[in-house]
Amino acid sequence: MNRILTALLLVSLFAAPALAGKYDFAIPSELGNDTFKSLIKEAGAMVAYRGVAPAEPAGTTGFDIGVEASFVKVNSNLWDLVLDSGDTPGYVVVPKVHVRKGLPFDIDLGVSYAMVPDSNIQVLGGEIQYAIIDGSAVLPALALRGHYSTLLGVDDLDLAVYGGDLVLSKGVLFLTPYIGAGVLKTKGEYKGNASQSEPLDDYSETTQRVFGGVQIAMALLRITLDAEYADEVPVYTAKLSLGW
Repeated sequence: MNRILTALLLVSLFAAPALAGKYDFAIPSELGNDTFKSLIKEAGAMVAYRGVAPAEPAGTTGFDIGVEASFVKVNSNLWDLVLDSGDTPGYVVVPKVHVRKGLPFDIDLGVSYAMVPDSNIQVLGGEIQYAIIDGSAVLPALALRGHYSTLLGVDDLDLAVYGGDLVLSKGVLFLTPYIGAGVLKTKGEYKGNASQSEPLDDYSETTQRVFGGVQIAMALLRITLDAEYADEVPVYTAKLSLGW
């Protein structure tokens, strides 16, 4: 089973260029405010930071580095308006590199970088997590996670998402399932030229999200599967990492 999961993750990462096509993002001059708001909502789900990890602190010597792929459900008709390909699939694959480091006082820091192949879409994000309860053989771990992420590479759109999550997890042998809930604040601003047929207003929205997953540990190798649901947008993530 573990070999199958690993193979699926690797296939998703190497298949991303084939799925992506030519996906440069640009806002057309005829785009209206209602469509712009809908676009920001879905782009926010794509850009939002995901910890993809249980609540237990890594400790001062702890380290986790890996690759992951998020499958984000999108409205194809909406994204066809702003992507060069004009043939957006129902799910956009967003591959990432993800690093987490444990610090003293049950604090973890993390950073991720994502780039949709064959496109100008890039995402940089970071997190800080504090374990309120670090967990034990009896007690689960409980952590508070703050995060921020921003869209890069797209000249005519400033987009940032920040928020906080509460995460609960409990390890059982080599499995560590976790659940969490949080709040996302998405802010989008059009930065293109002034020739729009309709001036595009700045847009911000606060949404809630719930998520859950499981981390499978085999010596230094870790496989983490995560599912998220925020404002009717499902996101599925698989991560393969080395950790200690």
